[in-house]
Amino acid sequence: MPQTTLFDETDLIKWLHRPVTPDEAGIAEEVVWGWLRPLIKLADRPEEPSPELRSWAIELGGIAHVNPECLARYELENELSFYSAERRNEILDMAATGGTIAPGAPAVPLGSFPPAQRYPDPARPGRLGPDVVIW
Repeated sequence: MPQTTLFDETDLIKWLHRPVTPDEAGIAEEVVWGWLRPLIKLADRPEEPSPELRSWAIELGGIAHVNPECLARYELENELSFYSAERRNEILDMAATGGTIAPGAPAVPLGSFPPAQRYPDPARPGRLGPDVVIW
């Protein structure tokens, strides 16, 4: 059974407006899956990625393809390019803190939640017995 991919060369060509070979897109997709997998806590790529996951993957794929060495700056004669890791980090933060990974999959919880209080909650007044009062 072929493995599902998050994007292919056609998606990167449309996103980047430059030529991308199937091999280059495949490597970029592997890199992106390596970035996303620990954050979304899935062993395998979803059969049908959500629009959110797909859009994160395509944009991250463009970043991985255009700047595979994660350079901050590139200069060659009169050509000068600056790169920023901020956008990649923003996308990875979104993937880690919220969003739907696949249709029907639970959303990743936003924020952090403390453990539940033990019962009865000592901060709430009340008595235990036949006439228990808990509010």
